[in-house]
Amino acid sequence: MTNDTFCIYGFEVVEELKGKNVTSSDELAWPCGLRIFWVDFLPFVTLARGLLSYGTSIIVAVGILLNTLTLLVLTRKNMCKSPTNLYLSALTIYDTLTLTVNLMVGVLRGQNESVNELFQRNEGLCMFHGVVVELFNLLSVWIIVAFTCDRLFIIKFPLRARKASRRNAFAAVTLVSGILVLISLHKIAVSGFEDDSVFGYKACKTRQEIVKEIIYFYVALNTWIPTILIVAINIVLILEIKKGKNNRQKMTNSSISRPSDRLTKILLLISTTYVLLVLPLGIVQTIELVWNSIQNFIPGEKGYEGFMITKIKLKWIRAFFFFFYQLNFAINFFLYVTSSSTGQFRANLKKMLGMKTKNVIASPRFSRAVSNRQCDENEVSRV
Repeated sequence: MTNDTFCIYGFEVVEELKGKNVTSSDELAWPCGLRIFWVDFLPFVTLARGLLSYGTSIIVAVGILLNTLTLLVLTRKNMCKSPTNLYLSALTIYDTLTLTVNLMVGVLRGQNESVNELFQRNEGLCMFHGVVVELFNLLSVWIIVAFTCDRLFIIKFPLRARKASRRNAFAAVTLVSGILVLISLHKIAVSGFEDDSVFGYKACKTRQEIVKEIIYFYVALNTWIPTILIVAINIVLILEIKKGKNNRQKMTNSSISRPSDRLTKILLLISTTYVLLVLPLGIVQTIELVWNSIQNFIPGEKGYEGFMITKIKLKWIRAFFFFFYQLNFAINFFLYVTSSSTGQFRANLKKMLGMKTKNVIASPRFSRAVSNRQCDENEVSRV
């Protein structure tokens, strides 16, 4: 208490204690050293909060616009027959739902107390939001996993893949979506971590059973399991592409890649971007979970101050990286436009926007290559 008496910062620097009669419990929870750290760390907290309010709002607005444009292109008559575009369309829809229901609602609840009170007064609405937040996050990443597995099957077993169709892709998307809906419904009965949202809103009061350990399941299913699968399968795909390319060069002395290789490259671009955006968040989340489980001090106990300093750092570093993770749901349009493997997407986009496309007069050798490529693309479209 003596140190607190002469502390350079009072309890008013702590937001939750402003205008409140400070009790002995508050004094134990916020000792002088912790208050000094909080004031020094506050600029980073302000940055993270700004990113998760203004930054997220920009991502949501731009993402919904670009995802809508992407879906319009992917569902054009000459595009929608491809099984690949079915996966990409499903991914676009789920990304848009994540932007709307998860991120936009999260910002509104965090920035507008009346909006959050609406959820807190309605347990059914709060429960529904908890279910769909879990669901749409899972759908976006596991559609990428399903698409990755599909490409591996096509590359490894090209003869069997010819018998596949858009119907099979639709069945795969439906199956994955159905399984994830069933998994997400567990949140009707069980609650785990809703009181620690990165958007800072107060959690709803609930009669659900609180099982904090279930957060390990959430983190694994959202980050580590799909990330490990995607990285492992991508390595196999890259090796298979190089192997196939070398074999074709030996037989035909041609370096023209197959359409299936080009489709695999856009998948690699999408999945690699996902891994790069989610990996920092997954690492910090995991460290935070481990730290909170092995280090547990109560206010006034020796070591409590150091424990809380690390706990606060991890929480706001997680919030910081969560902002970049959100880009995953709005960035695919740019990947399709800039990738050298998505010429058909760019051509249809220009046509839809009324822009002129260049007509190139091809040499006979190039024409034969294009003709062969178009035949292969017809096969891929049937896959």
